[in-house]
Amino acid sequence: MHNQTNDNLDYTQNDKRYINRLVSGLPQWVITAVFIIMVVSAICTITPIDNWLKDHAPVVIALINTVGMIMMYFAAMRGMKRLYHPLTAWWIVVIALNIVSFFAIFFEAAFPEVSFVIACVLPLCYLPLGAMMIIWYRGLLQYLGIWMIVRILILFLLPIVWWLILRDDHSLYLMDAIVVIIEFIYAWLFYRILR
Repeated sequence: MHNQTNDNLDYTQNDKRYINRLVSGLPQWVITAVFIIMVVSAICTITPIDNWLKDHAPVVIALINTVGMIMMYFAAMRGMKRLYHPLTAWWIVVIALNIVSFFAIFFEAAFPEVSFVIACVLPLCYLPLGAMMIIWYRGLLQYLGIWMIVRILILFLLPIVWWLILRDDHSLYLMDAIVVIIEFIYAWLFYRILR
């Protein structure tokens, strides 16, 4: 009984909290392909390609905007199963919301309010998930949690700031550049910890 207690306490020790790699069990080419899809998604959102695809191939843009994140989150969830706080329920909620987001993008013309609701609900899931990763882990997994919070706050607040204060084309280009940089770093952190 005494050894079992010590083993359980061991999980709170620093060496058990430093997580720099998650083993998802997915082939490396899948992780690389998903990373590329996430980068393409970020680039599409700031180019006319996004609007053209929404008009002519909504299923393609819905896939580009969601499949990368869904697969990365699924890989992270699988990789965290062996950890002492796997956060599986939070990952499932985030994956489910991104699946709903796929349908919201696909049917955006018919149900524009669904995209707005999803945009409002996502921070409520990303913020606690990121916070728990920051509290319970160190290393790359903690950095991923930090960036998850930074990303969702900036992506949520940036359009509001632009709408209320800036409203000019030059600041719009700057905002687009910030979005691409943030999304690239986010995708890169997932790629690094899962490769």
